[in-house]
Amino acid sequence: MALYEYRCTDCGNEFEQRRPMSEADSPAECPVCGGEAVRLPSVFASKDGYTLRVPRAGAFRSGQSGQG
Repeated sequence: MALYEYRCTDCGNEFEQRRPMSEADSPAECPVCGGEAVRLPSVFASKDGYTLRVPRAGAFRSGQSGQG
């Protein structure tokens, strides 16, 4: 099961619906008006290249955070 976003072609309502991947491209029924809804393109977000900050050795014992 996956979560998909849909927009009703009749009333414009946008909603999310969990469906099997095999039914992803099939029209969904709008929960507001019962009209046919089409799937919206998904936006995928990712963060790359962030820096992992590791405290200095002993910082946990001394109560210091290791940050300047």
